[in-house]
Amino acid sequence: MTYPPDVHILRDLRPWTVRDADGSRSYFDVVPEACRPGGSLRAGVLATLVDMAGGEAAVNAARPNWVATSDLVLHVLRPVAAGRLCSRARLLRQTRSTIVLEVTLCLLEAPSGAPESEPVGLATMTFAVLPAQTEVQRMGTGTAEPRTDFGLPGSALRVPIEEALGLRVLDPAAGAVELDLTPYVVNSLGALQGGVVALALESGGEALGAHRLGGDVETLDLAVNYLSLMKRGPARTRARVLRGGENEALVRVELHDAGHDDRLCTVATALVTRRTGR
Repeated sequence: MTYPPDVHILRDLRPWTVRDADGSRSYFDVVPEACRPGGSLRAGVLATLVDMAGGEAAVNAARPNWVATSDLVLHVLRPVAAGRLCSRARLLRQTRSTIVLEVTLCLLEAPSGAPESEPVGLATMTFAVLPAQTEVQRMGTGTAEPRTDFGLPGSALRVPIEEALGLRVLDPAAGAVELDLTPYVVNSLGALQGGVVALALESGGEALGAHRLGGDVETLDLAVNYLSLMKRGPARTRARVLRGGENEALVRVELHDAGHDDRLCTVATALVTRRTGR
């Protein structure tokens, strides 16, 4: 079994991972389709890059076992609308059952240059350590290649990422967004991929934030708690405002599996702010 399949969101985002004696680093070239219209890169896309870098480091640390993401907390430190991003994970703590990592996101000074001194994003991830069971998981514990390119010839985002994923806003006032589970958005276990989960939660929070605040909004902080795998679908969000102001709202977003008795799969807290001209 090959993951991801030829037609998949990770293929179309075209990230790549480089491995050497100093560890691994994941890269991504920012494209307009991954950004808000006329704005910055979506927090959910940053979370996808964090998920890649953190997942690779966690799997390496857990060998010969496997890992499952428990939570991800992302802080967007400054907006990014173009350029090449680099993400790198650092091990903070490891026990027999848990791994905690910090992932730093930096913008490169030039496509082949060194990272700028100030990061554009910072994330913390917690993983549960599990036995490797599937073929893909056992392969993941083997010797890594020096470089992995996810993009294939012809892979690319040609429409805004929400459209590519099939995200549909059902009710902005309730933060209700819906997404079908298709081969394009699932992980190696057939469940909704972790970065896509973050994108759906971001979309639900921003739908409610835009309704409450008026105008365009963006997510600056996103804290995600993964409770169970989303394996049937459609995935649906619902949201409520925890704290609101004139220009920002702290929003609680839930992701439910509508095809599995509305099972609660993921919860998140998002800080949504009104976009201003830059």
